[in-house]
Amino acid sequence: MTDQEARYDRIAEGYASWWAPVHRPSTLRLLELIDPDADHGPVAMLDVGCGTGAFAAAAVRRWPAMEVDAVDGSSGMLAVAERERATIPAGDRDRLRLHHAPADRLPFDDGRFDVVASAFVLQLVPSRFRALREMQRVLKRGGRVAIVSWMEGGGPFAADEAYDAALEAADLEPRPTGGGHDDFRSPAATEAVLRRAGFSGAHAIASELAHQFTPESYLEFVARFDDEDLFSTMEPDRRAALEADLLARLRSLSAARLRMSLPVVYATASRP
Repeated sequence: MTDQEARYDRIAEGYASWWAPVHRPSTLRLLELIDPDADHGPVAMLDVGCGTGAFAAAAVRRWPAMEVDAVDGSSGMLAVAERERATIPAGDRDRLRLHHAPADRLPFDDGRFDVVASAFVLQLVPSRFRALREMQRVLKRGGRVAIVSWMEGGGPFAADEAYDAALEAADLEPRPTGGGHDDFRSPAATEAVLRRAGFSGAHAIASELAHQFTPESYLEFVARFDDEDLFSTMEPDRRAALEADLLARLRSLSAARLRMSLPVVYATASRP
């Protein structure tokens, strides 16, 4: 088990409660990208890094003829996805199958799927190139990949700045600045990455993920997901003091300054 998998096992419930709702609207927009493929009869789709299972379950509900396999490297996240699967009507539930597997070693034969989708995963994998090559391998010729991922850029977020100030006031190191080292640089760079992995007809567009936090929801977000490693190891009194200080700082911000906006990129491509 990798450190990344172990972390997501540990924070799966916090992720489901405090992070999945943030990116869910942007994740579900992927349905529109695969709509042309799914509306032409039975389709076999793979969801790589399915997380809570929301996207895979939504696809099953939307297209009665679609068969969906979904993989994730975290057994904790798959347990959450199984709960999502259980909300699908019994007659359709068997069309969604969950698998424990890493993105760079997919347990499927070559050319198995018509569509491969992935949402906010490619910045987490050990090798993005290998993960994309695996997605290409399991696609049928002419099959399509559809992804959404983080993109570099975006301005400062006042709630993050308030948290960093609270950390410094508590004599704790502020978090590293900047986005993930593997975020896509631009739509053009995203297309180039897909072409390098062997896809053709790559097309990418920039978009925005926006979410309105409250002071309370942002506190829960950092304490139970984003910086859970820190909060879970703090002494109770010190944690309570940090939370109280952060909450006071957040409550001094206007609603507009608690609105998070992050750049994302959507992309599609085909297997030649």
